[in-house]
Amino acid sequence: MLRQTERKLARLSAMSEFYCRTKKRRLTVGDCLERYVDANAFEKRKSACFRCFQGKRTRVDFARETDNE
Repeated sequence: MLRQTERKLARLSAMSEFYCRTKKRRLTVGDCLERYVDANAFEKRKSACFRCFQGKRTRVDFARETDNE
């Protein structure tokens, strides 16, 4: 089932929603990106969003999708 989810994430936009396992709620890709950027900019390296593997996959898929447009 995870592979199906990964395929769906390949077609992302900033407004696409997904279930964030770390936050235990639905987030938009834009929200995920914003939380990661904030954690990085303010050096909150212990932040759950900064260390999130699901978020990393989402960000990579989003970057790949926007790069192909």
